[in-house]
Amino acid sequence: MGAGAALTAVATAVPAALAAPASAATTTVAGAKGAAAPLQLARVWAFSRAHRALLAELDDTHRVFADGSAEYLLWPGDELKLQTAGMSYEITVADVAARDAAIAAAAPARPVDLPLQPGETNGEYRRLPDFEADMRSLAERFPDKARLIELPEKTLEGRTVYGLEIATDVERNDGRPVFYNDGIHHAREWPAAEVPIMWAFDLLENYGVDPRITNIVDHVRNIVVPVVNPDGFNLSREFPVNQSVMGSAPYQIGQGQYVRKNRRSELGDAVGQHGPGNLTSYGVDPNRNYAYAWGDNIGGSSSSKTSQTYRGTEPFSEAESRNVSHLLRTHHATAMITHHTSGDLVLWAWGDTTDDAPDDGLLQGLGRACAAFNRYRPQKSIQLYATTGTTSDYAYGVFGSIGYTFEHAGSSFHPPYPSTVPAMYAKNREALILLCEEGCLPPEKRPADRTIPPVLTQHTSLGVLNHCIILGRLVDADGNGVAGTVRLHKEFETLLWKDGNGGNPTGKASVTEVVDTVMETNADGTFEYHVNPSTRPYLTFKGERETYELTATAAGGGASATRDVFVARGQWLNLGDVQLG
Repeated sequence: MGAGAALTAVATAVPAALAAPASAATTTVAGAKGAAAPLQLARVWAFSRAHRALLAELDDTHRVFADGSAEYLLWPGDELKLQTAGMSYEITVADVAARDAAIAAAAPARPVDLPLQPGETNGEYRRLPDFEADMRSLAERFPDKARLIELPEKTLEGRTVYGLEIATDVERNDGRPVFYNDGIHHAREWPAAEVPIMWAFDLLENYGVDPRITNIVDHVRNIVVPVVNPDGFNLSREFPVNQSVMGSAPYQIGQGQYVRKNRRSELGDAVGQHGPGNLTSYGVDPNRNYAYAWGDNIGGSSSSKTSQTYRGTEPFSEAESRNVSHLLRTHHATAMITHHTSGDLVLWAWGDTTDDAPDDGLLQGLGRACAAFNRYRPQKSIQLYATTGTTSDYAYGVFGSIGYTFEHAGSSFHPPYPSTVPAMYAKNREALILLCEEGCLPPEKRPADRTIPPVLTQHTSLGVLNHCIILGRLVDADGNGVAGTVRLHKEFETLLWKDGNGGNPTGKASVTEVVDTVMETNADGTFEYHVNPSTRPYLTFKGERETYELTATAAGGGASATRDVFVARGQWLNLGDVQLG
């Protein structure tokens, strides 16, 4: 159907090769008028701002076509919305669950010529307890290089969110740069959790075997959080395969294996009162709940509870986003990836504007270099569609992290594991290593003999520092080195709306954010602190400057000194002797 076609609804039958087997349960949902209807995929054309605003209410699949049309997962009532708005669309898959069941039944075997990948399972996606068990096991097997971390906020169903911290001498709080990876903001995106946990296995099991992995563990602190949204993931993963049974309750849309959001419901904020079977769960999209550009004037999220991109009542209303924010506020994640499915994409800032980010050359160069390895499409996030309040824009926009969203797994949210995940990790491994090296290591610590994609050899990030380093030595009044700590603190307002209040029902135009990080010096008082720039990117774009408040304190308390420090991307700032008074 051409871009200028009149309103048309073409119900395209599922190809015979993908027809559901006779034994497969057809997924049905309660339609707008109570009639049973399957989940469908539609290709949709938007020609106006009103059309794009409507699409923000729908369930995207991250697939965009050359003519600008995009693919959406249609839930009950969605097709009627398209028709009422006069939008051009084409039904491309008439029953998604039946298609996925057929794909699973006909899936090819694991590639026989592919070596066993780190952390690979016996052919099944991990369940929620498996992730915790694997992280605990790695921490026990490698106690000097890995520790299990518990994030501070419990989910509405009462779960603790776990992560793994990996570095040599992991218990020592030194100033190494941090490479942060997370997965499963969206419950149904199972491959998104497999990449971070497999990266953890890779770092620990190949330390001392692979020189580049060894170099990374020696000089970078890796933090992985495989499952940001455990409540939603547990519901999706434990539901019968490729089914999504819907009832008549107004908030049941989006449940089952295809659930996207968390488990926020009308039961309120009390942890533990919620449960997988509650009928008032409407869910918040955790990847629209971050503070940076949370408010939406462009169709990048929704204020409707039943929308799949519902952003919540205010930024950080959800434990899932607060947990990730906690990690980013207390660590200098100089590089990060948030993993999603599907679409095979490498995305960078911005999601809410076509303007270039202040570090667009760096973001684009490294993004294209990663894509040279995993063969994904590299592009700005907004070239996919408009988004607001997302993880990677928050990490870059608020903290200056070199941040990306990786969309994996082709054209399905969780395709069969054997034919997908091992090969998916294999082609992303070099991209992960490269991004960690370029985003976290100073030039002299990057291996000289590594394979560099041509796109990066032409780029200015090669051979330069891409974050910041603060150097110095704590000394007493006599000039003697003194062991202690160095703390960096910054408090500021993160704007929620690009254009003033923007109609925010809470009346808030910004939220207060606090960066508060600390490191231990060496015994002689010397320190090397790898940090993000002190000025946020959008202020850099405006020609303004921000500083950190640096407080140096002798071990055990005692004497201290405080000063403001400004540090820009690529800068080595040598403070010399910092005398404690």
